[in-house]
Amino acid sequence: MNRFSWEEIRKHNSEEDAWVVVNGRVFDVTKFASIHPGGREFIFQHAGQNVTETMMNEDVHIHSEAAYSLLDAYKIGRTMDSEDDDSLSLKGWKEETVDWNQGLVLQVHKYGYDYLKWVHSPVDKHLKLFSTQFLEFFSKTPWYFIPIIWLPVIMVLSFHSFGNLGRDVAQLQSSLYLKCITLFILFTCGCFLWTLVEYVLHRFLFHLTPPGDSKFWITMHFFLHGQHHKVPFDPGRLVFPPVAAAAFALPFYFLFTNIFPVAVGEGIFAGGLFGYLVYDMAHYYVHHGQPSPGSYLYQLKQYHLKHHFENQNLGFGISSPFWDKPFGTSPVKKD
Repeated sequence: MNRFSWEEIRKHNSEEDAWVVVNGRVFDVTKFASIHPGGREFIFQHAGQNVTETMMNEDVHIHSEAAYSLLDAYKIGRTMDSEDDDSLSLKGWKEETVDWNQGLVLQVHKYGYDYLKWVHSPVDKHLKLFSTQFLEFFSKTPWYFIPIIWLPVIMVLSFHSFGNLGRDVAQLQSSLYLKCITLFILFTCGCFLWTLVEYVLHRFLFHLTPPGDSKFWITMHFFLHGQHHKVPFDPGRLVFPPVAAAAFALPFYFLFTNIFPVAVGEGIFAGGLFGYLVYDMAHYYVHHGQPSPGSYLYQLKQYHLKHHFENQNLGFGISSPFWDKPFGTSPVKKD
């Protein structure tokens, strides 16, 4: 392994060339800065320095084992004065059990009872879900596909609901103003309802603990959500593929349009679909965006990344932390 002097390390202290030292190991974090959960500015402030104590300082931020494991891909050597001791190795956990060059969805069951420990030991890699190119192509979705596909659907449903409100709700036949207000209320109710659906799906389905002896449930967990926790910075694994999203959405459409008049049900469903759109875009942004410190999106980014890197059993709200509070799953905040 390469050895570097402190004189050499301190030269790499710019946004174009940033090195840091942790436990005697040298890391080139120039590319990592753009995905650093704490923001790129914090990386550049400490470029060319020993950040071991900073990363362990509770007043700054408690770095979890998962955070340390991400560093392994950026290790380039050691300091001249460090010992040849790997007891503090920052390598990922049991990555040799699977072949990352092949589709992982049919391999992860090998971990058995250790699966959750592995899947919550994140790495900064691009994940291959299927070995066949055809299936792999449809398993990835660029973020901009979400508004392109779902905005027209939301608009059609909204216009259809508005046009039929007078037919389905007799009191609205003669008033354009009341129809507008009613659609607005239905749409808003749908948006709010989505925040609850988002919380319930994330907590009780996506984070359902698979039995360690069940190949099927381990595979399903990884397919639905585990892959995202394993590679949280892979842009192709952040938004929901449209076909899968439609499979989740259609039961809600039929439920609303059967419980309520069709126009009312479509208005609520359109709002819920818009809530989902906001959720998917917000989820992508909190992983890859660089919001201004102190802004709402900055707070949302910090909130969600606590879920990834501190405690996966807390912080299930993504587009909004609202439901974590009444359900008691809000990450504990320091005084």
